Amino acid sequence: MEGSHQVNGTSGQSSLEYLLVVAITFIIILPATYLFYSYSKESGYEITDAQMTNLGRSIVDAAESIFYSGQGSKTVLELNVPDNVDTAQIIDGREIVFNVTTSFGVSEIVFFSSVNLTTASCSGNICNISGLASSGLKKVKLEVISQDSVSIELV
Repeated sequence: MEGSHQVNGTSGQSSLEYLLVVAITFIIILPATYLFYSYSKESGYEITDAQMTNLGRSIVDAAESIFYSGQGSKTVLELNVPDNVDTAQIIDGREIVFNVTTSFGVSEIVFFSSVNLTTASCSGNICNISGLASSGLKKVKLEVISQDSVSIELV
């Protein structure tokens, strides 16, 4: 009887050791998974922010460049618009404002131009650039339409 009792004790000990190994594995894997998920989510926001900064600077730089080239000058930009862009507007002819949705809420990304900007769809001092409010590759035509204004439209 004593021999069979000994086998059950060893079996119980190996089961306990197995459970401890599984528990320690979970204790290591779960925080690592959470950190990886958080890092990848944060990286996604940083990439979107960098893309929006590049997009806005490209529009403003091209508008200022062709404006000083004179009336009738035009150029076409190919821009990659990231996901989560809700609206794109020109306010007071000098500010391009993008509203971007993140898990933290809606962020406004604003770019200032030294030249007047306009679109075909203006209401008061706000002009909508509706095509830039959806993701994907967009062609944007910039054209000097008067001595004091550059038009922005999607092609």
